[in-house]
This record gives sequence, C-alpha cells and structure tokens, in this order.
Amino acid sequence: MMSRRILALLLCAVMLIPCLASCAKEDKDNPDLGPYITMYLSDEIYDLDPANTIYNKESQAIAAMLFDTLFKLDEDGKVKKSLVKSYKISENERDNDYSMTLVLKEAYWSTKSLITSDDVVFTFKRLLNSNNSFAAASLLYDIKNARAIKDGDCSIDDLGVEAVEQNTVKITFEGKINYDQFMLNLTNVATAPLLESYVNKNPDWAKKASTIATSGPFKLGKINYADELSASGNPVMVSDDNAIKANGKVEGGLFNKKAISFFYLERNLYYYRDFEHDKVTKSVTPYRLLVDCSKTDDEIYDAYKNGDLFYIGDIPLSIRDKKLVKNNVEITDALSTFVLLPNQNAVIKDRYSGEETRLFANADVRQALSLAIDRKTIAKAIVYADAATALVGHGIFEGITNGKKDFRDVGGKLIATSPNIEEAAALLANAGINPEHYAFSISVSLHDDVNIAIAEMVAEAWGALDFEVTVKKMDTIQNNDYLAEIGEPPSDVCDDQMHDALTLGTYEVAAFDYHAFSADAYSMLSSFAFAFSGMAMTNDPLTNTYTPNGHTSGYNSKAFNDIMEAIYYLPYFATLTEEDWGFLGIYDTKQEYQDVYYTVQAIYDEHGITPSKDPKDWTKQRAKLLHEAENILILDDMAIIPVVFNKHAVLIHDDLSKVSATYYAPAIFQKTKLKNYKDYVAELKEFPGKKEEAPAEE
Repeated sequence: MMSRRILALLLCAVMLIPCLASCAKEDKDNPDLGPYITMYLSDEIYDLDPANTIYNKESQAIAAMLFDTLFKLDEDGKVKKSLVKSYKISENERDNDYSMTLVLKEAYWSTKSLITSDDVVFTFKRLLNSNNSFAAASLLYDIKNARAIKDGDCSIDDLGVEAVEQNTVKITFEGKINYDQFMLNLTNVATAPLLESYVNKNPDWAKKASTIATSGPFKLGKINYADELSASGNPVMVSDDNAIKANGKVEGGLFNKKAISFFYLERNLYYYRDFEHDKVTKSVTPYRLLVDCSKTDDEIYDAYKNGDLFYIGDIPLSIRDKKLVKNNVEITDALSTFVLLPNQNAVIKDRYSGEETRLFANADVRQALSLAIDRKTIAKAIVYADAATALVGHGIFEGITNGKKDFRDVGGKLIATSPNIEEAAALLANAGINPEHYAFSISVSLHDDVNIAIAEMVAEAWGALDFEVTVKKMDTIQNNDYLAEIGEPPSDVCDDQMHDALTLGTYEVAAFDYHAFSADAYSMLSSFAFAFSGMAMTNDPLTNTYTPNGHTSGYNSKAFNDIMEAIYYLPYFATLTEEDWGFLGIYDTKQEYQDVYYTVQAIYDEHGITPSKDPKDWTKQRAKLLHEAENILILDDMAIIPVVFNKHAVLIHDDLSKVSATYYAPAIFQKTKLKNYKDYVAELKEFPGKKEEAPAEE
C-alpha cells in the first residue's frame, strides 16, 4: 500500500525519497532508526558556539538541542539539575572559604567520550580568559579570581574551579554568595560544558558537523554550504572589510557569497543510554530533524499545509497573517529584544563640510533617534512582538525564581511606544545637529527577513528627521580569516559578517535580536558596564601592555559602571571594610579600592539599602538596583535603543506529539513522536562520491 503522504525535502545534493510502506519491514537492510522529521527551524545559522548565541534567538534555540547545561530552567521557570547529579555547598566563615561541589551524571559526548569535570573547568576558563570576548563571562564573576583573570591581573590557572575527580568539580567563590542565583546563571546554554580537544583544535569548530562535539540529545549531522551564483552561473562576490590575512592584519577584499542550502540534526547515540543494551531510541526518539533552508516562504507554507513539514520554528514574515497560521500558532515570550545599537566610536562625516564627528556619542542624538520610532506600528507589522517599553522584556524574573513578579511589570514603561518627531527634532536642534548633513547605515543580517523589515521601517522613521539612512544587509561569505593554527582559511565554513561587525565594532548602527543569557535582568544589562563587558584585552606589541575593553558600542558611563559594581558587591559588602583593598585582586592601590568602596556605600545609602549577610535581602536589593541600572542605560543614556519585545512563535503539526520545551527554547524534540512515521519512510540518496550508511545500533 502506498504511503498516505510522501515527504519530499529537496536539499540540492540530498533528496528524501518516498518509499512503499510495504517495503518498510524491519530487517538488517532496512533498520527502523526512528522518525525523520522535516521542519523549518530557521534560515541560516552559521555558528553554533553556545557562547555566541546572544545575537540571535534562533541560534540559541538550536544550541539548546545540542548542548546540555549543568542546570536547566524548565518550562515552568524552575531550576533543575541537568548534567549535575548532586551538589553540596560548603561554608567556612572564619576562613572566608565558600564553595560548591558538583557531582556530574554519567553522560557522554556525541563522540562517545565521557563528559568530565575537566570539560567544566575548560569551559569556565574559556569564558573568563582575558584573550577571549564573551559577554556571558560576567555570569561567572563570583568565582574566586574570575575578575582578576579577566582583567589580566592573574593567571587563568588561578581560577577557583578545580577538577577534584573525573566526575567532581569544586567551585570556590570570592565569598558567600547567593547560590541559587549562581545556579540560575548556569542554566543558560552559554555556560554549557564544551569538549576541549574539539574547541581548541579549530577556531571554527562550531560551524560544521565534523568538528563539533555535542552533549545534548542531538548532534549536527550535516550542514551544506553553497555558493550563490549569478544568472551567468558565476559565483557572486561580496566585499568584506574584516578579513584576517596571514600577517595578522585586517584587510578588505572580495569573497564568494555563500549560504546554507540545508542542514540536519541527528540523534546523539550516546545521550543517556546504555550502549550495550538500550535501543537507539531509548533517550532520543527522532532519528533526524531535516531543515531545508532553500525553500521560499510560500513553499514553506505549502509544505506545512500539505503535511510535508511538521514544525516551523521561525515563521516567515510573509505568511504570518494567513488564517491557517493564525489558528495554529503557539506563542511564548522569547526573552529577546530587537534593538538598535548606535556605535559611539563610529566617525560620521558632515556631508557638506567634511568635518568628522562621533555623532552617536551624543546622548541627545540617541534619544532623538529613539523618539522617532513608531514601535506600535512595527510590532503590528511583524505580528509576533510587543512594542518595547524598555530593554528587559517580559518573562525575565524580578528575583531569581519564576514567581508572580515579572521584572518588566515591576519596572514599568521607560519609553513611549508612539513616535514624537517634534520632540526628537527639538533634541537634535538643542544639540546643534542638522540631520540633513549626516548619512549613516543600519547593519542587519541579510538572512533575517523580520529584522530587515524592522530596520527598513526604522530607516524611514529616521529619514523623517532628515537623516540619510541606508540599510546595510550583511552577507554571509566563504571563510576568509587566515588561521595560524590550521593554515589557509577553510573553504567549507562561512563567516557571518553581522557577527564580525558586532564583535569588532565595525558598524554605525547595528540592528539585531539581543537575547538574555538567563532569565535574569543582570544578563541583559551587565555587559554595558566597562568591567563587566566580557571583551578581550588589547595587547600593544610595542610595549607588551594590555588594555581592557568595554562594550563594543563604546558606551562607558561612570554612573552605570558604579551601579553595576554596587550590584556585584551586594553579597560581600557587609563583611568588607575600607581597609580590605586586596579584595578581588584587581585593585593596584588602596585608594583605588576605597574609591569603589565609598561609591558603592553611597549608592546603597541613596537607595535605602542596608548591607546584609542574608541572601534573602540581597535578592530584593539586587532587583532594586537592576531597575536603577536599566533606568540609567535607557532613560538617561539610551545607549541601546529597544524596538520590540520578541516572541517565540511556532507551528506544530497535529501528527507531532511530545514536543517539550524549556524556559529558553520553544522545542527540544528529545522525545517527540511523529504519528504513523513509518508511512513516511525516507532514506538519503548518496552524496556526491559517497554513500551515506545508516549507523549501526549499538
């Protein structure tokens, strides 16, 4: 009997072939590996490094399927153990010795090697290494010597993290902390353990299947990059100003434009199962999650409507108003805000006089740009969003648990959702800025249709102020960075120019999804403080001196820096005096420490905060100061311009069941079932020059 529907996934070199159900008997030549599920997760995700997912909510959702965290935040917002089997907290007040010991479960990488305490130590050191730029670094700043290491004041080997045994990690802290808060920090995929031998072997390790080891229910099975061709059949070339040459210099040039034609995630055979006795479906039900990135919006819609596509995780903008979509969409808060980030270091020329100015370093200019935006209209146009009223959106906890209080509800509205062109124009006039004299660009990822649409609406709004604004759509191109570790640039991975621009600060205004690292406002705010940015140190080879770097936008506010120090000091302040200038190991002189100490004390006095040794007090005090930090960042400085609060909006076909979620990701698919999946028997045609074999059941 013929199958009731045939799944077709045209993947350029790979095609799914319909088979007769009558031929689907299980035997050694036709093993039942479990469901192949066709879906559309996102367009083009070029980097699955968990620590780089802050700029894209889809990449974080995919990374959550690939990497297990030490703790997890379940769908109800409760912290649960994940890779951690048990933990113990030890406190010795006399010796100021406070630590947490984690015992890991018996769990394995997709390479079949055991996940060990060394992997945890490596990952923490990687985030905190002064040579690396990771905004998530400040999530670990309560660890002993973490800040001193990030500032380059002591060796990475001095970090208070020790592999006591193969399955046991001891974490020593600067003092008594809120351990529940620290465990919440460890629920996000940015802090997920990584396998050192894979990560250190190749800087582009997270961009292709053969170089990535995963700990979650799935691994990256394959990702296929294809050159974009012109009408004449020649590769399309695009410019890139950030290519790294063999001599280490950053130089521009023309490079092949590339895109992902398809990718698929495949069951991690070693995810919580007995290799000798358990079936391959013991812990993970689906065999493969197949994603075709080459389909048009209409093709995606038709495939879902016809039952050939069972899940859509990123609904294309053009089909969001269709009745079928409206009737079936499931919507949750994404803990993500679409933002515009003005680069305060960007030099903008006066088009008439040629005079150069750092236009966005002027707070009045940034406030004017914000006032011109019609957030209500934008939110309505993209459907799955709310007009942003601040930076931190709904779903972020007011405290450290998902209780009744939501940070945004408590903090209220900081910005208007309707435009005020007159006030914006008045601010520019008072600042002595004539908009007609300035032209600048908004950089946005080419592959994100929603973000492009928002950027274009914003450009039009700023045009109403008489600025000349263009939308610069950032391509993805063949990797062009010379890597000393492996020689010439690899040809089978891509560079995401948008990510490069954000990391290097080579943009004028950047438009992107700013994703929280945890369900805590601190994770969205801390990196704007100079000492908490997580950026790498800059080395001057002539003097061999290292200089710390602040936020990529150039924002550096003393008021904001001070309030973040006050937040950081909350657990420690009651036990400190003005004489303890050895605290943290980051102060060169007693005076430097005392300047911070008295500033923090003054902030506490101003906000009615009495230093305490009780973690219950810290939670309330911390929330109060985090709201003040957001007020400074948005109300006073508008260092980053929020536009809309993003939503996760997904379509789940009726034939799919058990689509579980976490607080961060709308779907994990670990135990997902496809109804009558044997009616959709599919197998992969051979790749060019290579036959794909089904994995043996272990």
